[in-house]
Amino acid sequence: MKQLITTIIVLFCISFLHGQKNVQKYYQYINNAELAICDFKYEKASKFYEKAFKEHTPFINDLFNAIKLNVKFTKNFSLSLQYSRTLLQRDFEIGWIYSDIAPDDSLIVKQFKILEDTVTSLTDKNLIMVIEEMGVDDQKYRTNYEEYEKNRIIDSVNYFKLIELFSKKGYLTEQNIGIFQSTPIHGILIHTAQNQFNPRNLLFKNVIDGDVNTKIYMKYYDIYMQYLGEPTIYCMGWLDVYISNGVLFINYPENIVKFNEERKKINISETWEDYLKKVKYQFLNKDFNFYTTSNTFYEESDLQKKLQEIDLEHKKGIYKREYIRREK
Repeated sequence: MKQLITTIIVLFCISFLHGQKNVQKYYQYINNAELAICDFKYEKASKFYEKAFKEHTPFINDLFNAIKLNVKFTKNFSLSLQYSRTLLQRDFEIGWIYSDIAPDDSLIVKQFKILEDTVTSLTDKNLIMVIEEMGVDDQKYRTNYEEYEKNRIIDSVNYFKLIELFSKKGYLTEQNIGIFQSTPIHGILIHTAQNQFNPRNLLFKNVIDGDVNTKIYMKYYDIYMQYLGEPTIYCMGWLDVYISNGVLFINYPENIVKFNEERKKINISETWEDYLKKVKYQFLNKDFNFYTTSNTFYEESDLQKKLQEIDLEHKKGIYKREYIRREK
């Protein structure tokens, strides 16, 4: 009997570790794919995406990058069609694909058109309707500054509604509601974070289980930390890495070792150096979307002052921040 119990425990542990390993492997392969893209090694990147998608159900943003890669650079249209089917099932439009297909590839265009006409959405329309109703409440007083304080009450109500919804439905995954940025849940989570409702209580378990993309969670959590007046830990806050007046500004984390450790805790193997490489590539090349970068605006005099400050710091050997301009 003891031997049977021991065997069951061992099998459970192996199963659990395998599940965790899949999530970690997924992010390792995604990181490798994105770094390969930054090195312009597109065939290599495509292979890493294939490996990643075998380890774990792919996230929409990763599918988008993999399709872009295979349509525009490797010309592996069979993979692109396969990935596009999944995007369409999650209500993500693929019309952007056609600008990357040569005009003489009419047969390929036809195949994508057939997909658009025939693939059935698998998202939960009733669930999306519930979220849209919450979104209406979320926006009720956003532009009415006389009653702006009412937003906090609404954000509190929506926060606890989400907790209740998660307990009934499980996490609201991309498979059942599509991409976050195209549904009100994105704004709801941003606003609850701004009003200091901890995203960790909502999302952390689902991040570890691989139900929610860690990059989405990192953004919400760092916004929450920012509004608490605390340092961000993933360098994903509004003013950690941002674009202003066509210039990319990068503020280094106070403790890069801690930055790398915090990301490891949520299955991310990407180091600060990896992250920096991707942010710069995305800014300069604009083909792929690795991260959502905040935008702000400076008056020209303020912009020049900030650039001069950074230049002076670099002359003194201080590298806490940097900036990059796109070539005209």
